[in-house]
Amino acid sequence: MYDLFSDFFDSFDVFPVYREETRCPNCGRTYSDFQKTGKFGCSECYKAFEEPIARTLRQVQASSEHMGKIPSTASEGIQKKRKLKELKDKLTTAVKEENYELAAKLHKEIKEMEG
Repeated sequence: MYDLFSDFFDSFDVFPVYREETRCPNCGRTYSDFQKTGKFGCSECYKAFEEPIARTLRQVQASSEHMGKIPSTASEGIQKKRKLKELKDKLTTAVKEENYELAAKLHKEIKEMEG
């Protein structure tokens, strides 16, 4: 049987070799099974293989956090909401770190965006 995913993953050196054949406690699949098929057995696999998944994501993309894409035809409203959320997150971090100068700047920028 031809294994499309195995050939695909073998052609790129993005998946770290995960030598410990830890099994998912729920479905029994291993990380090697994922590398061969490109699929996990269940939702618990994400917890069982958290470390190799994170390493793989860091190699494939800049962040392990999924940000999604905004289509070029999307309204400015979606982009504005995303930018506001980003600014508010940065503001929260600045306040926690007691960086009040940056917090004031971010607060002003948020108020200008909100009108």
